[in-house]
Amino acid sequence: MNDIRHGWKILTHDGRSPLQGGPSLLTGHFPVRLPPVALDTSEDECAAGWNYTADIATGWRIAGLWSTGYPSRVVAVEAAVDALQRKDKRRASSLTLVREATPHELTTAMEVFSRGFAPHMTGMAREQLAWLDALARPRRDAAEVEAQLALALSARCLPWTLKRYDSARAAGAAWAAGAAWDAGDAWAAWDAWDAWAARAAWAAWDALMVFYARLMKWQMGEPDQYTVGIREAYRHGLAVAIPVGPTTLGWAMEP
Repeated sequence: MNDIRHGWKILTHDGRSPLQGGPSLLTGHFPVRLPPVALDTSEDECAAGWNYTADIATGWRIAGLWSTGYPSRVVAVEAAVDALQRKDKRRASSLTLVREATPHELTTAMEVFSRGFAPHMTGMAREQLAWLDALARPRRDAAEVEAQLALALSARCLPWTLKRYDSARAAGAAWAAGAAWDAGDAWAAWDAWDAWAARAAWAAWDALMVFYARLMKWQMGEPDQYTVGIREAYRHGLAVAIPVGPTTLGWAMEP
């Protein structure tokens, strides 16, 4: 997109800045005009103003696909007349959030985003799109989650048992209590970093890296070994799956 006043902004699933945090920017129906802020007109790439990018793939590269354990939201924006560009980033004193990206736009952007995975760009684009869908938790079925987690354990050759908890926080407390380090410190870290949500992001990237490494023959084994079960568990409403004992995997559903 050549018009510097138009581009894309990446937000968390609940509408916040993925890097700065703060309150949700999605305060009403589209279009949403963001309040004016001071604009830094220096040559610095990262500086004050409402930041956005020319294309979706660049936005994903900077802000991430699912940094919170949920898919990032991709929003088309229109900037004020003082818009400027510094390297890969654009910024302006004000932005209007126009609409969310269409499925076609996301698919096209993922093809660009996945070019670094040559020669397996198509397969990696497909896998990442599948994780975006799964981490949105489009379904809610506890029985299916448990069945899929059993498949995931089997694929990993782990003869573990499953234990369901009422909430992600309860599962996290069980993990912290059984940790080798001080339970209080472990629980503080769990709380501070929203670790129960971040684990979904780690699970997705771990599965993707194994998938690619095995496609490239850098590792032996089936490419989808760390995808089997776990991705479908998230698709059916899994909030967190975490070891709570030497051979026990604790899990909880989305609220």
